[in-house]
Amino acid sequence: MRSYNLEKGTDIAAFGGRVIFDNGEAILGYTNSYVEFKVNGTSLTAVLRTGDNLPVDAPGLRIYKDGEIYKEIVLNRSRERVLLWKLDEGEKKLQHTIRIVKITEAAMSFAGVSGIEVDGALEKISTIPSGKKKFEFIGDSITCGFGVRAEPEAEYTIRDEDGEKSYGAFLTKDLDLDSRWVSVSGYGVFTDYEGNPMGTVPKVYGYTNWFYDKEKLNDHTEFEPDVIVVNLGTNDAGHFDEPNILNGFKAAYESFLYTLRTYHKNAAILSVIGTLSPGTFDHVEKVITKMKEDGFDNLYLLELPEHDPKKDGMGSFHPSAVTHRKDADRIKEFLNSNNLLV
Repeated sequence: MRSYNLEKGTDIAAFGGRVIFDNGEAILGYTNSYVEFKVNGTSLTAVLRTGDNLPVDAPGLRIYKDGEIYKEIVLNRSRERVLLWKLDEGEKKLQHTIRIVKITEAAMSFAGVSGIEVDGALEKISTIPSGKKKFEFIGDSITCGFGVRAEPEAEYTIRDEDGEKSYGAFLTKDLDLDSRWVSVSGYGVFTDYEGNPMGTVPKVYGYTNWFYDKEKLNDHTEFEPDVIVVNLGTNDAGHFDEPNILNGFKAAYESFLYTLRTYHKNAAILSVIGTLSPGTFDHVEKVITKMKEDGFDNLYLLELPEHDPKKDGMGSFHPSAVTHRKDADRIKEFLNSNNLLV
């Protein structure tokens, strides 16, 4: 049995998404962040850790073997050693790729991965997928894939959340992208769903994982996206009857897009809106028009239709996986028609 630590820059593990490294532990936070190993042996075990979470907020993990789903884990204990994979009885092939994906969001819980033990050895693996387009998906509960497992009017729980059934995940699989997510349920651009100005994505975007470490700033040079998809405004929209909030939203939306351009000077920025708040599009369109007139280039806008619960279903009042699939197709068509995948 061989043991390994997970350090930044290691060649025995590949990582996706914003990952914090701390004393041999990799902290998976945001939706669809992952760690991947190439195993030459008969088993892979790891110590998995999380915080003191409510049961409904326990992080969900999906384990893949050679690109196929192998098992799912709900990390409902603060720390435990978990057998992630074991060679099937009678199987002779010893080389397998094992990926651990966090399918739930950062705001509710994290998942620490450490104490790697292999009955065999880990082979070298490349962290950077070569030749892939890089996408960053920024949004709220829709982008997190909240509700795709839920009953139509179910109460909130991230047990009903699956980031791999979100429009961004479908798009990533379709186009073989290298993607990462910065998405938070209930958060907006200027205010959260309750009207609280503290619950905004622009506030947390500059940190690697603000919900885990409120001082660790993100190094944006580590991931330079070709396209940034911004799907925000749904939660602000509930307070647009207050003129100060509506005006604040438009100013904050413009400011955030300029912030993204400062971090990623060459990225195309695609704003999408409409799935749960069709009236928000008109306000975003005015912001985008103004920015383009001011000379902001490589900026795009796409209106998505409001979801249709009667036809496509819904979960916890959120869009279903069917709607996410349709939105992924709509975004893909837009990207192709605007030559953003060349």
